[in-house]
This record gives sequence, C-alpha cells and structure tokens, in this order.
Amino acid sequence: MAALEAERERFVGHGVTRLRRDEPAPPTCAGYIVVAGSEGNEFCLD
Repeated sequence: MAALEAERERFVGHGVTRLRRDEPAPPTCAGYIVVAGSEGNEFCLD
C-alpha cells in the first residue's frame, strides 16, 4: 500500500482527488485506492 500511496500523491499533484482506501480482510490481501479525476470520473489505483 505504501507504493500506492506514493502513486496517489503523484496523481494528486495533477488534480486528482482521493476518495477512499480499501483494504479487504484476509484472505483477500490486495488493497486499492479509489480516486476521482478533475472531471469527477472515478478510478482505482491497485
């Protein structure tokens, strides 16, 4: 998740807004960060 947070910081510098961070419980151990672009379109960093 540290690498995703670093990437999110880079995106925020370009006008992206962080919406939420999801970290599912085991056995699903891959989390993701949901962000929205300047036009409001949502996408995930995973």
